[in-house]
Amino acid sequence: MQPSDARIQQLFQQQNWPEIVRLAQPMPSRSPDVNFDYGLALAHLDRLKEAHDTLLAGARQCPSQKRFPIELAGVAFEQKQYPAAAHWLRRGLRLDPRDAYANNFLGAVYFLSGNLDAALKYWNRVQKPSIAALDLDPHLHVHRLLLDRAFAFSPAAVLSQPQLVTTEVRLDALGIFPTYNIHLDARPDGAFDAVFRAQEQNGFGSSTVQALLSTLGGAAYGTLYPGYSNIERSAMNFDSLLRWDAQKRRVWASLAAPLNGLPRWRWQISADLRNENWAIRRSFTGTAPVLGSLNLEREAIDGTLASLASGRLQWSAGADFSHRIFRDAVPGSALTSSLLTPGFELKQLSTLDARLLQFPEHRFTFTAGASSGFARTLTTPSLLSEKIQGSALAHWHPQMQGDNYELTQQFRAAKIFGSVPFDDLFLFGMDRDDTNLWMRGHIATRDGRKGSAPIGDAFLLSNTDFYKRIYENGIIAIHAAPLLDIGKMTAPNTTLSSGQWLFDAGVEARLTVLHTSIVLSYGRDLRSGANAWFGTVAPPATVPGSP
Repeated sequence: MQPSDARIQQLFQQQNWPEIVRLAQPMPSRSPDVNFDYGLALAHLDRLKEAHDTLLAGARQCPSQKRFPIELAGVAFEQKQYPAAAHWLRRGLRLDPRDAYANNFLGAVYFLSGNLDAALKYWNRVQKPSIAALDLDPHLHVHRLLLDRAFAFSPAAVLSQPQLVTTEVRLDALGIFPTYNIHLDARPDGAFDAVFRAQEQNGFGSSTVQALLSTLGGAAYGTLYPGYSNIERSAMNFDSLLRWDAQKRRVWASLAAPLNGLPRWRWQISADLRNENWAIRRSFTGTAPVLGSLNLEREAIDGTLASLASGRLQWSAGADFSHRIFRDAVPGSALTSSLLTPGFELKQLSTLDARLLQFPEHRFTFTAGASSGFARTLTTPSLLSEKIQGSALAHWHPQMQGDNYELTQQFRAAKIFGSVPFDDLFLFGMDRDDTNLWMRGHIATRDGRKGSAPIGDAFLLSNTDFYKRIYENGIIAIHAAPLLDIGKMTAPNTTLSSGQWLFDAGVEARLTVLHTSIVLSYGRDLRSGANAWFGTVAPPATVPGSP
């Protein structure tokens, strides 16, 4: 060690920052220790740009030492460059994941950035944050005991990141909070108060305008969505759909609520009545002769019980009992006798949803789900079938704060084993309320009749959207996204679906007004060159699509 190095270390112990700078600045070359002391001295003198450059030089000299990235984070933090501070702290923690100071510091950076999930990930490593009290919005109508039970954490304990995720899943499932926020308020003693503030959906809506928008939003295409929320302050919700379109009449109604006042369980019962005219065609535009047609009358009732015990894993089980009649059937080349089996059907339903990956510091989640429907037609002879579906969803906000950009990538696949009635097949394309298997370059109806998009018993589907926030003022929000849909549908015969890979590209815009979303899309079928323009009001989340 040079005498000057020893002198600088002595001055560092004395916190004599000006003298350290005077001695170190003219040095032609500096050791890592001198660069560290010199960099911190510059930072204390508020010469932050020079401090950054000096500490960065030390980090290059000693890439395995955590002290340089941690102090670089401190310099970035002083400059309010929170993304840079987080970057350097993560780098330091890769060298020593147990460093208490760095974990606490990184948790604070994410806390100040509004990312509570990420803050908890690192604070939990140092047994923080301790919750002193839970402050619930006093203006909410829902029963206080029911709301208390939705929170998976309690005062006088450390709030963990899994507990926050579980709480959010249960609050979402209550179906009465279009928007809400859980944030922490620091107390002088180092503990925190957990504060819950929300907009609550009560009755037909929180205002006359919202009630009219949510109920009458689909009137332009012959559909109403009457709903009534938070019945008797119990988070019991009634949702319904009334469609008087002459080609596809439908009445659907649902009632859902926590089981015995426990948000970790939720039951739902629903009834669905349909009278639809189908015309099977190869395309929604151009020359496309009818290859088969029918009138479907279907009545169904179902009930499910969902478990929300964990934010990482949820499941549900239930049953569906249905009856169908096929009238005026012209089989043509599309419809076989087994597809036109009328009568009663009993189906056992089960679903499983899991959050497999979460990187809260990068605002990335990856979830997966699976569902099964084992059915028996109550005919002679009876038909057995099994419908298995799987999905995976990647969701990413690339920026540290806000929702200026948002990327979603969804994959879905399904297969039906055995024989099913025609209305149990899968349907691709754009159709309001009746399918969620969107290929946005295909319209599932023509002249009002369903059947102009691929129909089948197995599919693969990928939907990619990269949303950009265009405008937002607290009441109205506009997001737009380029889209790419890739799908393949196979069917019992090639008339229902060609079995070819389909590629649709285009753009989608979402206009949200008082929590009611209007979706406008343009998609181009890259295989046929057809253009599809489509608009709809997003129905309540509980409205089922294709059976």
